[in-house]
Amino acid sequence: MGKNLLERYTKNSYAQIGLLAIFLILYILTKNSIFGILFAVALVATVVLEIWSGTKSHGWKHELKDTAICLGGIVIFWFALTVILNSPVPINAVVSCSMLPNIERGDLIIVQGAEPIGYEVELSKEELDAIQSPEVAVSAGTMGSFKLNGSIYSYCSQHRNDLCTLFTANPEIFKETRGPFTFHYGTCTRKQGTIELLTPCMEFVEFRGQAYFTNLTHDTIVYAPPAGDLYSYTGDIIHRLYFKINSGGETYYLTKGDNNPVFDIQVYDYSVMLGNRAPASENYRGKILLQIPYLGYPKLFISGFVSETLNCGTTLEYPIVS
Repeated sequence: MGKNLLERYTKNSYAQIGLLAIFLILYILTKNSIFGILFAVALVATVVLEIWSGTKSHGWKHELKDTAICLGGIVIFWFALTVILNSPVPINAVVSCSMLPNIERGDLIIVQGAEPIGYEVELSKEELDAIQSPEVAVSAGTMGSFKLNGSIYSYCSQHRNDLCTLFTANPEIFKETRGPFTFHYGTCTRKQGTIELLTPCMEFVEFRGQAYFTNLTHDTIVYAPPAGDLYSYTGDIIHRLYFKINSGGETYYLTKGDNNPVFDIQVYDYSVMLGNRAPASENYRGKILLQIPYLGYPKLFISGFVSETLNCGTTLEYPIVS
C-alpha cells in the first residue's frame, strides 16, 4: 500500500514538473503572456496540492512542521548567500529588455556586493547637485541653448513639434550639460530581425574635456532607485555602470541600459513630472557575478511580470568609434 502511494506521488510530481516545463518552454518560444499566467497558476496549484497531499497522508501537524522546516531552510540559505556574497539581494531576475543583447529578460542573476568597475571621477557638492537636478541645459547648434527636464530625448519621446523633428533628423547637433558632464547625441541603429531603423541615442559623454564612449567591459550593477524617483516604482534596476562619482565622501553611480538610448538620469516622464537621480552607495546592491538563462522566468511569472517590456525584440547598435 505504501509502495503504491509512493509511486503515485512520484508520478504526480513528474507530471507537475513536466507541465511547468511545458508552459515555460511555450512562453520562451512564443512570448505569449497566457503561458506565463498558466505557469504561475500551475506552480501555485502544485504547492497547494503538495500541502494537501501531505495533510491527507500525515496529518496537518506533521505537514505544518515540514512546511516550517522548508521555509526555515530557505531563509537560512538566503541569509547565508547575503553574507557570502555581501549583497542584500544575492539572487535576482531580469525583468526588462533594457540590457539586450548582453543580458536577456528572464535571466537569473547572482549578485556580489563587490566594488564595481567604471570610470571614476571627482565632483564638488555644487557639481553633484547639478547632476542630481532634473533640469538640463540643451544646446542645438544655430538654434541656441534652452533648458528642459530630463533630456531632449525624453522630451521628444513625449512631444511633437519642430524642435523634435530637428532632433530626430539631426541628433548630432544636440548636446546637454549637467555640471561638468556634457552628453553628446548621435545616431544608432535599432534592429528588429531584418528591419533596421535609425534613432537618436547617446554617442559619448564628455567630462572635463575628455570623451568617454560606450564601454561594455564595465560591470553591470543592481541598485534600488532612490525613493520618489521615476524608476523607484519599478523595483531594482539592473544596468551597466559608466561613472563612479566620488563627492563628499560618498559614491554615486551613473548607469545606462545597453539597449536604452540614454542614461538613467536622462529619463523623465512629463506626465507625472518625475525623473531619476544618480543612486548613492546606500542604494547599491552589487554587481552581476553570474547569469543563468531562463531560470528567472518563474520569479517573473509569480510576481506578475508576464508581458514583455519596452525594446523587447529589438537591439540598439551604437556608432562605430574610429
